[in-house]
Amino acid sequence: MKLSSLPRATFLMLAVFLLAYSAFTISDSHNKKEKDPSAAKHGAGGEKAWSKAGNDKMFTIFKSDLTTANENMLGKKVNPQTPKDADGFFIGAYDKQSHMLHFMVGYSDLSKGGVAMSHFHMQCTGDGKEPPICKPGKPSGPIIQTICGMPNHPGMVPDWPETKTDKGKHGLAKKCAEGTSGYIMGKWMVEEPYRKALMDGKVFVNLHTQLDPKGEVSGLLTMDK
Repeated sequence: MKLSSLPRATFLMLAVFLLAYSAFTISDSHNKKEKDPSAAKHGAGGEKAWSKAGNDKMFTIFKSDLTTANENMLGKKVNPQTPKDADGFFIGAYDKQSHMLHFMVGYSDLSKGGVAMSHFHMQCTGDGKEPPICKPGKPSGPIIQTICGMPNHPGMVPDWPETKTDKGKHGLAKKCAEGTSGYIMGKWMVEEPYRKALMDGKVFVNLHTQLDPKGEVSGLLTMDK
């Protein structure tokens, strides 16, 4: 299921789907606020949203292959019993104006029980110039956003499970879907401290399982070129 092995047409279809999903969201939000009928006549609704969806100045596409090899590179070393074919992919459309990241995570052939938890992590160098969640002087990969499942230490994650202060964080679930293969769709309002990290390729997705609680497959998010 690696993105590199997907036909280019399939990858583009996924990207277009996410952009369309983003466009409808923008359109729906705008229409709820629209009170002036004359403004609607000038394309302030769906047509404007669709136009923006095709404008690469507004959206940035991110992708990633999620592999056990990437997990091993993080120094976590997957369990020897982890299926050799375990892998996945990430594709997302980031709205540069609203800072909403619409995404899809696909995975296949994971170990028994499938995804127990999934998160966005930040790859920290420990240089002391990073967001406060990073530990100065020590490389780390702290959780910056939960996708599904409950963190081992509630409170260490600024968004979940109890502190729902940002209602824009839709698509997150307390429990991940069952099965060793499947997909997750959602959207994340990227907080200001992590926007630069996202653009700089320092954010990664990690899928945790019962067999590999520290992570079974993962991958850094990179801009599609």
